[in-house]
Amino acid sequence: MRWRLLAAYLLPTLLLIGAFAILVERAAEQTLEMSLGRRLVSIAQATTTLLRPDVVEFLAPGDDESRSARRLRLKLTRMLQITGSARIFVLDHELRVKADTHTGRIGDRHYHAEADRLELRHVFTGQSASSVLFVGAGGAHFKAGYAPLMREGKVIAAVGVEGSAAFFLIIKRLRVYLLLSAGVVALLLIAVSFLAARRITRPLTQLAEEATRIGAGQLEQPIVVRSADEVGLLASTMNEMRGALRQREEQMQMMLSGIAHEVRNPLGGISLFAGLLREEVSGNTEQQEMVHRIERELEHLERVVDDFLTYARHGGLQLSPVHLDTLVEEVAEVMCADAQKAHIELKLKTEPVRALANRESLRRLLLNLVANAIQACDEGGRVTLECADAATPTLRVDDNGKGMDEELQAKVFQPFFTTREKGTGLGLAISHKIVTDHGGSLRIESKPGEGTSISVSLRPC
Repeated sequence: MRWRLLAAYLLPTLLLIGAFAILVERAAEQTLEMSLGRRLVSIAQATTTLLRPDVVEFLAPGDDESRSARRLRLKLTRMLQITGSARIFVLDHELRVKADTHTGRIGDRHYHAEADRLELRHVFTGQSASSVLFVGAGGAHFKAGYAPLMREGKVIAAVGVEGSAAFFLIIKRLRVYLLLSAGVVALLLIAVSFLAARRITRPLTQLAEEATRIGAGQLEQPIVVRSADEVGLLASTMNEMRGALRQREEQMQMMLSGIAHEVRNPLGGISLFAGLLREEVSGNTEQQEMVHRIERELEHLERVVDDFLTYARHGGLQLSPVHLDTLVEEVAEVMCADAQKAHIELKLKTEPVRALANRESLRRLLLNLVANAIQACDEGGRVTLECADAATPTLRVDDNGKGMDEELQAKVFQPFFTTREKGTGLGLAISHKIVTDHGGSLRIESKPGEGTSISVSLRPC
């Protein structure tokens, strides 16, 4: 959720910042370029006041070393030094050099000016103009300002001034500053957005963990309400739900305990009278068989009552280090008779493993799982009881019985769900509750006709 929130908020903001930086850069660059153009034109206009139009008009190819040409170049050079320009030159109507602060000779073509023909066309009509800023093949910037040199109302030449590298360096620096500023703002925005998203999502993550804890049946610890905003309201609502669930569970546990105790009392009386009745009919085989059936049903009801009491009992187990390999061997010894009676092979795979657990609850869990595995197998089947310590202490019960489809797997841990005629439907529900009370996890893998594997992961010591 945090990353989705960041993407939904941050990406559009960064795009807007980038677009704004580009617009500011272009606007600033255009403003500086226009300012530079006006400055170059002003220098060109000032230069025209220093020149004698008749001398410029008189100069012809081959006059480079004449006194007039040298004096003209000297004036242009002084203006160049005063203004800090890169180059000052004078062109005739055919864009041939009349004077140049560089190496251009009188009568040579001025190739840079060839690109400014449109601007020079306006200059030779008596207007001042500046060229567009462009970048040459070597990365050098070029921009020039032009002013007409007039004689008796007629334009006889154009004075051009090229901007120096220092002028263009200002534009480069501006671009760098804008990019750095946009980068710093973007980084600050990312940091602030990340902190804000964390501040928003962290309470929600904590509430999700609390919801998981409540879903696992751990209802004793209340949820701490840390704010008065919407997240705090949600936490308060979940607290009310937790209280209602806890009250309902307590009522159900009281009801189950009450029913179990109410049933257990008459069962004791019935069992007593069944024993007396067996003594009375000791000489009648047929009647003794009937009494034996009554006693078997009484044993079944006793197991049902025990399951009810176990399921209704609160968690709060006292945990201590338990040797799982010893416990597994003990359970296998107890269940060996049931396995032999059903003609099922019971195998062991153990290694020294310790876990933090309640021994009696874990023993009941294994007895339930092994009993279910034996009942799921046909005659000649196999049940394997295993304990191992890979990443976590693990108990595993495998069988090659009937197996279960996904729909049945989703129901087997529900209370009172059973596929057997005389099952209470609480065996696996109790097993699941025991694992939850231990803070462990239970996983079931099964396919119809291929058997079932149930793994219980526990906390290490």
